Amino acid sequence: MRMYYESIGKKVFDYVPLTFHVKEGLQDKEWKNFLEYYSEEQKQNHRNIWIVKPGEHTNRGCGINVCNTLE
Repeated sequence: MRMYYESIGKKVFDYVPLTFHVKEGLQDKEWKNFLEYYSEEQKQNHRNIWIVKPGEHTNRGCGINVCNTLE
């Protein structure tokens, strides 16, 4: 998706939701990036609603949740 939107001169996240791909649990750099973003959104009283897709190559649509808290 990123390559497509860049090829037509558009910003991908103007069309695709912001995404964090966490592969290695709580020590993963993407997890830390997510926490930083989440905290900033909380400080600004923005709604934090996230689609959580568990598992690498295992979910096949199962176990997808919509969350609005870290818990």
